[in-house]
Amino acid sequence: MHKTMLSLLPTAPLRSDFDLERGEPLAAVVEALLGRGRRMERKAAFALVDAALHDGRAEVRAEGLWAADRACMLSRSAPRRLVWSLRAAAVDEESVVAMSSLLGRLGSVAAPAADILVPLAGRNPDHDDDHADRALAALVLVAPTQSAPLLAAGLGRRPRALDAAAGFRSTENSAFPYSGDLLDAVRDRLARPEALSGNEPWQLTNLLASWGSEAAPALPELCTALPHCPGQAAPAIASVAADCAPADRARAVTSLRAVAAELGVLPAAKALHDLDGDIAPLLHCLEQDLRRGTSQLREAAGMAGALGPRAAALVPALREALTGTDGDTTPALDTETALAEALWRVTGDTDGVVAVLHSVFSRAEQNPWSRWSVVQAARTTALLGPAGRPLAARLEAALNDPAQAPAAVLALTAVGEPASLDRTALAEAALRSAEQDADPEGACDALKALGPDALTGDHERRLAALADGDARVVRSGVEDRVIRQDEALRNRARVLLAAP
Repeated sequence: MHKTMLSLLPTAPLRSDFDLERGEPLAAVVEALLGRGRRMERKAAFALVDAALHDGRAEVRAEGLWAADRACMLSRSAPRRLVWSLRAAAVDEESVVAMSSLLGRLGSVAAPAADILVPLAGRNPDHDDDHADRALAALVLVAPTQSAPLLAAGLGRRPRALDAAAGFRSTENSAFPYSGDLLDAVRDRLARPEALSGNEPWQLTNLLASWGSEAAPALPELCTALPHCPGQAAPAIASVAADCAPADRARAVTSLRAVAAELGVLPAAKALHDLDGDIAPLLHCLEQDLRRGTSQLREAAGMAGALGPRAAALVPALREALTGTDGDTTPALDTETALAEALWRVTGDTDGVVAVLHSVFSRAEQNPWSRWSVVQAARTTALLGPAGRPLAARLEAALNDPAQAPAAVLALTAVGEPASLDRTALAEAALRSAEQDADPEGACDALKALGPDALTGDHERRLAALADGDARVVRSGVEDRVIRQDEALRNRARVLLAAP
């Protein structure tokens, strides 16, 4: 069968012209073999991919790349098993570009293939070059330190690579490594804020914020950019100046106060409060946003709630905003939940928030598109502790939905009478959510709250499969994040298994 499959390559001509999902027979066979979950079938699948990637025909290698992509998205052992074959298949520019997305998703596991990316990634730094940008974006994720000087040289002309660096995340949530050359290049771009395009304001400032005090030399440029892009520059200023020298910190505070007071910009007021503790501009901006009912209402409610009793002056505006919300749409329900939570954090009024949450649960149940509004309401309910007990029936109903179950479990453990909780049944609901890729991260939070005593022997075996099974548990979501999220889930499951 192995020889027969290989003899049919390339199989793309066998596909229907109506097949828009790239379901080449080779990829379909590899997926079917991996789906059986047995070692010999995995070995057979990887052997097929290896053979295709080493074939002398470009069209066969292209099918091998697609099959390798499917394998890496489905099997945890596939990346390390196939990376050397991927490297061997990178015989020209076209093939390097074609596999750059996959290599980037594999991250540091693809380090053995970093050298095939470097020549293309460093090409034409003074000109727009989409192929070079794609290769550099992959190198940023595969070998970030190696990519830094190339990104610095092409900054302003490599949007994909900058986006990869600015949003750089590993399973440990680490930042893109600091680079003096890259810092200088970012400062040069920020010095001309009017020339920035697209997502550059967010990307550049996020990169600086991730470096903290190491980015202190860029504070003058951040302050220059502040009036042009306050929503992006202000949080970065707060992050960079937090641990800076007193003179640098004072300069940052002066710039933020001017924008917050004169222009009434909420992000600047929030950053000023974070740095200097000055709450007056923040309260003023929050009250304006709450009374205007802007699209940032949920954000304003979250900031107000974080201030706790110090935001007492905002209570009338919060109540007014809450009575002004209307409708059963997901945004409307989530805004009500956020406002109710803010009022509870500020006033301690549990009766009011319970009434609002009861209404949110009731209306969300009538709308199949609002299942995540139930999750938000359950998370807020968990904050109330025993005061949220009147909502227990709503939470128990949510256990039947795998997407809602983890948040409901967390809330029930917080509000329920401990002796009345069936912790084993709650653990079952959380595990089922993870296994179905409904809310794996929330499921881990729920299992941690329940503790190891809630797990049966069967639960432990299933948790071990989440931690060490070959099949990926996370299979849906944003393509570029699936592998990293699945690896993060593995690590969390291992920690849960090791808990005493």
